[in-house]
Amino acid sequence: MIDKTVGKGLWLVFALALTGSAAWSQEIAGEEMRMTIAVHNDAGISADTLRGAEMEASRVFRQSGIAAKWLNCPLPPDGPEDPAQCRIAAFPAHLQLRIARRSRNLSEITFGISYLSADGSGCYANLFYQRVEEMHERSGVNLASLLGDVAAHEIGHLLRGTNSHAASGIMRSRWQNEELGSINTGTLFFSDPESLQMRSKLASWQAKRKDDFRVASARLGD
Repeated sequence: MIDKTVGKGLWLVFALALTGSAAWSQEIAGEEMRMTIAVHNDAGISADTLRGAEMEASRVFRQSGIAAKWLNCPLPPDGPEDPAQCRIAAFPAHLQLRIARRSRNLSEITFGISYLSADGSGCYANLFYQRVEEMHERSGVNLASLLGDVAAHEIGHLLRGTNSHAASGIMRSRWQNEELGSINTGTLFFSDPESLQMRSKLASWQAKRKDDFRVASARLGD
């Protein structure tokens, strides 16, 4: 059964593959944080549902001060984007999200899993679309919204690192009726501390890129 009873509620379960702890840097105030997510639609989700899910996840991250760009892979070779971007995995600004039909070896109630290295960083997350479909049918929650919020949860693990489940909200490990109701009302978000932590990771990366560019420019000027 994908929906187990807790009191009278349905719940969703998320997994996290991790082996260490992570620290995070100070936020750069006033600067927009950006990230790119390459999406691999192995489950064959319809274009409308996938677009709706990406719009929902973007809305959630925008509430945290993060702009998300989605690359639906594979990209056409003659398109405006470089197809090679579908292969880039660069923590934390270029992440990989694979949507499979089902999990081969995880519990039947697991909706997704994120993979973290020993230092708490990670670029890869998987979602299991069959689980999302089944929960949609049982709960009546909009399919695209549910998929988008599940995606945001898994990407949140990648950006936040180890020990990133929370007692409530989008990062709760088991979504119950409260979280499902918040999806219906469009109010399932990251908390302020969670948002700050994610922004800090991206801010640190952006600052390092600027420093590297300045160093490279200085060397060219020698």
